[in-house]
Amino acid sequence: MIKIAIFASGNGSNFEAIIKYFKKSNLVSENKIKFYCISDKKAAYVLTRAKKLNIQAFYVPFEKTYDFMKKNKFNLAVLAGYMRILPEEVLNLSVFINLHPSLLPKYKGKNAIEQAFNAKEKETGVTVHYVTKEVDSGEIIEQKSVKIKEGMTLEELTYKIHKIEHKLLPKVIEKVIKKYNVLIVGSGAREHAIAYKLKKSKRLNKLYLFKPNDGFKDIGEIIESNNYENLAKEAKRRQTDLVIIGPEQPLAEGIVDIFRKYKINCIGADKYWTQLESSKIFAKKFMERNKIPTAKYTVIEDMNDIKNIKFKFPYVIKADGLAAGKGVCIVKNFQEAEKTICEYLNGKFNEASKKIVVEEFLEGKEISLISMWDGKHLLPLLPARDYKKLNNRNKGPNTGGMGAICPAKVDNSQIKNYVKLLKSALRKEKADFRGIIYSGLIQTKDGIKVLEFNMRFGDPETQVLMLSLKSDLLEIFINTIEKKLSKTRVEWRKNPSACVVLAVKGYPTKPKTGDEIILTGKLKSKLFFAGVKKENNKLYTSSGRIISVCKNSKNPVIDVYKDIDNITYKNKIYRTDINFDE
Repeated sequence: MIKIAIFASGNGSNFEAIIKYFKKSNLVSENKIKFYCISDKKAAYVLTRAKKLNIQAFYVPFEKTYDFMKKNKFNLAVLAGYMRILPEEVLNLSVFINLHPSLLPKYKGKNAIEQAFNAKEKETGVTVHYVTKEVDSGEIIEQKSVKIKEGMTLEELTYKIHKIEHKLLPKVIEKVIKKYNVLIVGSGAREHAIAYKLKKSKRLNKLYLFKPNDGFKDIGEIIESNNYENLAKEAKRRQTDLVIIGPEQPLAEGIVDIFRKYKINCIGADKYWTQLESSKIFAKKFMERNKIPTAKYTVIEDMNDIKNIKFKFPYVIKADGLAAGKGVCIVKNFQEAEKTICEYLNGKFNEASKKIVVEEFLEGKEISLISMWDGKHLLPLLPARDYKKLNNRNKGPNTGGMGAICPAKVDNSQIKNYVKLLKSALRKEKADFRGIIYSGLIQTKDGIKVLEFNMRFGDPETQVLMLSLKSDLLEIFINTIEKKLSKTRVEWRKNPSACVVLAVKGYPTKPKTGDEIILTGKLKSKLFFAGVKKENNKLYTSSGRIISVCKNSKNPVIDVYKDIDNITYKNKIYRTDINFDE
């Protein structure tokens, strides 16, 4: 049974609205939920209302609140006109939500309706948010606005606000008490970081994992399956509410289309829109149609097409299809270009390089901008920077990523303009999916241009984003599915985050694996595992990238590199120049 405490200090009209709303629900009649009324005022009318509605009511003096809450162990506490600021020790005893009569962050504290009215605002409203020790500053769950029409009196505005409160608060409670079963598909450090963050969510019921590596398989319950169809059936059987697709390959193979058949919500693009990542040619044509700035390019399908290239060296040669982040090569002259193009067309990356794109080389700082898309609205997360080259000073071959920082320094006005342009393009082309768009951007002398699109969280950018994110990740995912991103406010930690990826010699082509990983000393960084196997309670290297060593702090780079010294295994390699000096 879910136990919910409703705190009120006065009349209790919101309390009554909540009880009447839920009495129509099976949750109360089937004894799945039980409400309690708590007031700090002995003569508060809300206590009388509670008795009339047959709800157990308590007068609890403010100084006794901690003892009362500790004894009763409520699942949720709702502040519905409770005129007190609760201490942190009380807030730690339950999940608290508060109803506030303004569109936060405007007009915090008392007399919010009057404040908005006197300020001659054209709009105000109601906010329901999680409660923290800071007054009216917790994460927003839901907001509803009210227009302040010319000639409207304060009394009329107050009446309108109260009507909205009576409708909104019960619905938010219903939303908050619903717990979600979530499945994560993927085996890397990115998926480990997502699982780590989801486990902290107030909304999570069960976490399922499909093909996790041995470093994080104990975080959730593993689902076994030999194909996506059977995985979808099993997920349905287990009443899975939401699936998070980590890697690009399942998306390109149409996993979202399969889950849609079983009416299971996914954070991920369908097969058609995954082509923004799985086909460089598809992405280039999308950008051309929508006037999104990108590098000049030529499509190459056979060696004769080389003569169509009209721009100067160096060239950037890209496999059209998916090549695990390794299908990009920069060439400086015609001989290198001819040799590389020949290798690609002859199947260096199998079907992925049967067609290739040759681009002009763009100079500038790269930016990873990961955004959530709900089919209508685009919500950009913090800009990050990925270090793709294997070696220091951006030398060596391209990899899946050797480190990341967050936030990256960017021109905010250019980022805003880009997001507006991308949102317009997605709307125009009716991109009907709920998921992620990763924009690989570059800050050139001519402004921001797009290097590539990915249709999932980046790796290792996700690792730093998850440590920087203060908001509930599952709430963001739920709002994405429910098409509420336009009303979603994301909170970030004040300190920056950094990640250094530990790999093995031979990566990215022929990684040397099979060696024991030894952790010594007390590590302050968070470790997200990728290429690891566990045998006899010991971890061993099993792939190219092994561990993402990550930290959110005032000096995260220093902290991470200190901890790397306490992680040892044979053939360990990593970059030593990941930093914020841009």
